[in-house]
Amino acid sequence: MSINTLPPMIHSTFGTDTPRARRGDPVTSHEAADHNDVEKSLGLVLSALTAFGPSADHELVSLLGQSGFTPQRLRTARAALVERGLVEESGIHRLTSHNRRAIVWQVS
Repeated sequence: MSINTLPPMIHSTFGTDTPRARRGDPVTSHEAADHNDVEKSLGLVLSALTAFGPSADHELVSLLGQSGFTPQRLRTARAALVERGLVEESGIHRLTSHNRRAIVWQVS
């Protein structure tokens, strides 16, 4: 299964979590915040975990690499889903390509 075969995105109300840039941040930060769709990234990560099953962050990045979201945005989205109680640790760890243990995440 690839990103092109993901089921329709799980739509939830994730609140008003919008990208932010501080007043003193450079214009590039403001441009990035304007073009970063937080709710879409949350839905995409939740859909991927539902469709593909428990995954580590590096696996989500690999699965969703063609989504247009950066690896950091995808990790941040997963972390936000954990904070909201929608995603949790599975109790499993997998090795990254650098032989580091990574937490495997699952839908709560």
